[in-house]
Amino acid sequence: MKKLIINGQEFMAEKIIKNGNSIIGINGDTIVFTFQGVMDLSSFKLESGQNYDPDPEQEREQRIADLEAALAALIGGGL
Repeated sequence: MKKLIINGQEFMAEKIIKNGNSIIGINGDTIVFTFQGVMDLSSFKLESGQNYDPDPEQEREQRIADLEAALAALIGGGL
């Protein structure tokens, strides 16, 4: 479990994703907390030694872009 600390309050989740101006905590397939539209995320800290998890949507988009680039290289043209 990861721990997000905000102004002395602790929030626990298996995954904590930071994306733009939002932070989402997820256990399995369930969102357990979310902070959206935050202008300044500097007060949101993970427990020492922990890192934010990658955003699954951004990972998927990057994989698609990588596959398109590889395919274009294989067929010798651009998509």
